Formats: sequence, structure tokens, C-alpha cells
Amino acid sequence: MLSSRHGAGGESGARTPSAASALSSPGNRTARGAADADGPILDIRVRWKAGHVCLGLAGLMALVAMLRPLAPGASPRVKLAAALALGLGVGAAALLSSLKGRGRGEQLALYAFLVLSLDGLGQLLVPLGWPAWPLMALMLGALAVAESLPVALAGAVLASALAVADAAWASFGPWKPALAAILGYGAMVLAINRALLGEKRRLSETLAELARIRHGIGQLEDVDVGAGAPRPTGAAQALRQVSEEGRKARRVDQVEELGATLGRIVRVARAATGAHAVVYFDVDRGREVAQLRAGDGPPSLLPDAVPPLHSDPFAFVLERGQPFYATDFKRLLWALPYYRGEVKVGTLLAVPVRTVDVLSGVLVADRLEVQAFTGREPSLLEAFAEMAGEAILRARGASHREEMEAEFKAVYPLSETLATLAHESEVRGLLLRSAQLMVDGEAAAVAMCDEYGGRYTLTEGQGWAIEFVGREVGLSEKTWTAWVLRSAEGPYLLESVAEHQDRMPLLVLDEGGGRGESLLAFPLRSRGRTLGALVLAGRRGSFSATARRVLGILANQAAATLSLIQDKERQTELAARDGLTGLYNRRAFAELLVQAIAREDRQSGRLALLLADLDHFKRLNDTYGHPAGDAALRGAAHVLLTHLRKGDQAARFGGEEFVVILPGTDEAGAFHLAERVRTAVQKHRLVFEGARIALTASVGLAVWPTDGQDADALVAAADRALYAAKESGRNQVVAASRAAAAGPAAPSLRD
Repeated sequence: MLSSRHGAGGESGARTPSAASALSSPGNRTARGAADADGPILDIRVRWKAGHVCLGLAGLMALVAMLRPLAPGASPRVKLAAALALGLGVGAAALLSSLKGRGRGEQLALYAFLVLSLDGLGQLLVPLGWPAWPLMALMLGALAVAESLPVALAGAVLASALAVADAAWASFGPWKPALAAILGYGAMVLAINRALLGEKRRLSETLAELARIRHGIGQLEDVDVGAGAPRPTGAAQALRQVSEEGRKARRVDQVEELGATLGRIVRVARAATGAHAVVYFDVDRGREVAQLRAGDGPPSLLPDAVPPLHSDPFAFVLERGQPFYATDFKRLLWALPYYRGEVKVGTLLAVPVRTVDVLSGVLVADRLEVQAFTGREPSLLEAFAEMAGEAILRARGASHREEMEAEFKAVYPLSETLATLAHESEVRGLLLRSAQLMVDGEAAAVAMCDEYGGRYTLTEGQGWAIEFVGREVGLSEKTWTAWVLRSAEGPYLLESVAEHQDRMPLLVLDEGGGRGESLLAFPLRSRGRTLGALVLAGRRGSFSATARRVLGILANQAAATLSLIQDKERQTELAARDGLTGLYNRRAFAELLVQAIAREDRQSGRLALLLADLDHFKRLNDTYGHPAGDAALRGAAHVLLTHLRKGDQAARFGGEEFVVILPGTDEAGAFHLAERVRTAVQKHRLVFEGARIALTASVGLAVWPTDGQDADALVAAADRALYAAKESGRNQVVAASRAAAAGPAAPSLRD
């Protein structure tokens, strides 16, 4: 059914009271009188008169300037009067031009007074031999840039007339400068104006094309009817395709294809309906405009028309969701916004274009004849509108499928790579590089929880997050990373960090303010446990939905891989541990000692080795039983671990013997630590079945490379020192450098 907002009887029934009559009503006069105290500095009518008076005074001063009142031979009083008149004129015109609601007269007066002032300055500079024409040229150039061609030419004519007056005052002796001024000022103004027109035209065309592409990309979006640079591998190229830049590049191609399809539809619609022109407009509710996407009509059709949505026919179609029909309504039809100039259109028909029950566009057809589109044409145009809606839906579907294909191509090779990684650092690095390729962020970091779930460590970083790599933060602290690790079960996007009610830093407590406008975090969860999180910071709008989906998939796969690696490392760790004490076993110790010696050898360092033995352990077993002996070993191991430094490595060497590797330690430092351990064992009391059992330990000490060049020799030296401690009465520390060279054969690491 056709709906009509305006009748066919012409304009007479559509008139509304004019603004002038509304302002002159008694009620408006009362309101204006009440508001006088808070009104503008000058009443609009007074200002209009003042502007024209100022312009008249500028004309009068131009006539006076022809007499050269500031020339070297003029009277001082005349010079003073002329200078004051020019100064007051410039000031008054500038004041009137600066007021809100200024008119054209004030601006023209200001330009005239400026030209006259520069001419007066030139008259004063004549005795000094300094020309004023460069300043005049700059003034006219600025006028040509800021104003229309007639205004700029008027300024050039005034400047040329003053130059002629200057030549006439000198009896036309210097006529060449006057001729140069006449030709030069006018040519300069014309050249600047023409160049600016070309640039403005090109800029307008570029902006229009960008607007069409932007609107086209918006049409391809799904409509919600409810509420360090890595090497460019294949995976990296796939990620770049999914990134926002790659997505925009794909969308531009898709927009061009959709535009071509819509262009074919409007051409066929024009031929089928016999229309003067058929145009299709996208509806942009965000900017409240309609964007012309495709059209077919006469040369006067504007390819970049952007009419407002509150104007007909768009307002009617959007408000009622029905076709709009108007005929013989000159005020509307002769001033259609998609034509260049006036086109005497007699009839217009506009129908809505829907996609999934959402009005997304308007298809408009017009004819020059009055009372047209009365036969089959309306039904045909509605059919073409349905075709346009279907074309948009097909383009959206193709765009969605292409996005899914690009996402799959990005994720699949990375999934294959993740399956081959054996170290946590490799997984974290791959995840961080993938985020860097997909998102144009300001910072990215990977935070990993400790084994006990009390702290997290920033293990990797990019951007400004690099300075915080290695920092440890408690999970109870108020940072967004801690919150994600504690509470988030899926990807978390915070578009505006500053506007959130909880003002928290992103990564660490002392990172400083303004580190990132938006936050995107992916918790790394596997089997119900949070292992860590990928945290990204960037400008608002940096994180597209596509990037969130792909990174979410990668984060889940990375979490599963990290969990498997941690399980393997845990099993390896358990195989290297003594089941009773939890210390390294003898086999693991042998490997650790060889690695420690090699490391210190590369760094030209040193290390110490402690070999401790519980005194009278056999007597304890015989008296209290083997369970008491096991408890004594566990207690001694606990005391040992309590007093060691971070980086020291302790192992159960065999029976009641313990061995400790002390990297970067000399004999004095090792002796001091060994004494602390021995004293702590002596103070420790083992409580077993109600009995308090005292323990003591003897300790032998050896230093690499002084006491042994390799692992076996170092262990042999420590064993000789332990034997010396036993022989000297037990419960003491003896260094290999002070022990007797002779002694029983020491055990080998290969035993």
C-alpha cells in the first residue's frame, strides 16, 4: 500500500508560519524582554546597523586614502587623525566580527580596514625605503584562502586602487609598481582560489568515497536485533589477515562487490519503472544521515549525497516503515538533496529496504511528470527493494564465511605448532607474538600463577609492559590482572579503564596512571584451574570481535598445552625426587652437579659442595625402629631446606647422607652456611611416640675447582672432609682444604 505524507494539491496547504512572524508575536516579545539582561552584548538589529555603518566608514576611509594622508609631505595632524581613524576602524570591525551571530558587513569592513592599514603602513615606510607590498600580498593570500573569490577579488581591487593612488601622488613616476600590483594581486588571488577549489573538490570526493566504504562495511556487519616483530611465517600471514587491518582490506573488496550489485539493481529498476532517476541510500542511525550507495540517473545526480534522516522522504519511511509518495510538491521535489542544483521533479516514490526485519536502507525513484508511478511501478520498485535487501544479506553471509575461513586459517597452523612445543616459555612466547600480530595494542603481557595460587609473575611482555617482566604480585592485590586470575572464567574486555568505578592498575601496583585506555584479558584455564592470563592494553576500540574470537581460541589451546607441559615436568620432577624426603635423588644430583660445574666454568665462577651425615643414625634405628629413622630423615631434610638460599640444590645422597650444591660460593661462605645448618639440626628435637630425640650432623665441605676439577673429584674431596669430621668427634664442619689427604676411598657419582 502506498502512503502519502503530502497531498497532490500543490504547496498552498503545506505552508507553516514563518520564523519572522513567530518572532514578532506578543508572547515572543515578552520572552525577549525578560531575557534582555542575559542577551548578547549588542541586539541583533543594532549590530546589523553597526556593521553597515562600519562598512560605510571603511568606504569613506578608502576615499580618504586616495589622497595619501600618511605620505611624507602630509601634515602631522592629518597623519595623526588618519592613523587614529584606521586604528579605531580596525578595532571596531574586529570587535563586531568576533561577536556571535556576526553578519557579512562586519567581516567585509574588517578586511577593508586591514588593507587600508597596510597601505598606510607603506606610506609611513617610504622614507625608510622599505616596501609594504609583501605584507599586502600575504594579507590578500590569506583572504583568498579564507574567503570566497568575490571577497578576495574585492580586496585585490582595493589594494590595486591604492597602488594606483600612490603612483598618482608621485605624478605617475613609479607607474611600473602600480601596474605590477594591479596584475599581481589579481592573478595571485585567482591562482590561490583555483588551486584551493581543486584541492577541496578532491578532498570532498575522497571523503565521500571513504564515507561510502564505511557505510558499506557497516552494511556487511551482522545486525543485532536484540540489544618484537616475528619472522613472517605462514601462520603470521594468516594472523595478519585476521587482524583489523586485514579485516578492513577484505571488507573494502566486499563493499566494492556489494556496491556493484546494488548499482546493477538500480539500473534495472530505472529501466523497468521508466524513472528519471533511481537511487539507493544506506541508513546511518548513528550519524543520523542517509548515505547514497548506488544511483542511476542524469548527470546532475550527486554521487556523494548525504541527506539528514530527519528530512523527507527518509523521516517518513523510517518512522512508519512504509513507502513514501509525493507529487506536485515543489518545495520538496524541486530541492531534492541528491541532485546538483534545482531539478523540477514531479513525482517521488521511496520504499524501505529491509534485512532480517531491520530497515537498513531506502530505495528512491523519481519522475519529472506529475501524478506518475500510479500503475505497476510501485510494486516493481518494492520488488527491487527486496532484491537489494537480499543482496545485502548475501554479502553479509559471504563476509561471515570469509571471516570464519580466515580465522580457521589463522588458528590451524598455530594449533599444530602448539602441539610440538615442549617448554612453557615457548608457548607463552607464541601466544604473545600472535596477539602482537592481531592487535595494534600498546602493551601485552603473560602472567603466570605460582604453584600455590598465591602470586602471579609477569613472565613475558611487549610494549611498556617489558619493564615489569619478572615482577611478582600477590593475587590479593588490586590490579586488573589479579582480578582476571581470581574471577574471570572467559575473555574479559574493558573498553574504558578510566571510566570504570574500580580504579586499578593493569599489571602491577606501581605502573603509573594512563597506561592503557582499554583492557582485553584471556584467562589461561585448563581442567578447572587458572594457570595464568594473557593481558593486552591499547587504545579504545583496538580489540575487534574477530581478534577476540581468534585469541580466545588460541588462549584455550595454549592453556591446554601449558597444562600438559606442567604435568610432564611434574612427572619428571617426581622421578628426580626422593620419595621419603622430597629432595633430589642421587641420580638427579649427579646431573645437577655436572650442569652446575659446566655453568660456573663458562662464567669463570666457583661453587661449593656440602656432604652431611646424621650422627649415630644406626643407633637411632636400633633403639626406636625404622619409622623413627624415617621421621629423622624427613626432619633433617626440612631443616636443611629451611636454611638454604634460593638457587641452592639439596639431595639425598644415600642412607642418612645429604648433599648440597652451593653455586657461586667460596669456602668461607660455604663454611658459614654449613655451620648454620649443623646448629639448626642440633637444636631440632624429633618427637616420636612421646619421646624427644636429639639429632646431630657432621658436614664435609669442598670447593670447585680448588678441591676437585670434576664432579667425582669434588665429591671425593667432600667425603674426605666428612670422614675427618667424623673422626674428630662428629657434630662439626670440616673443609676439604684442612682435612688429611689420606682416608678411605670415596664413593663415586657412578656408584
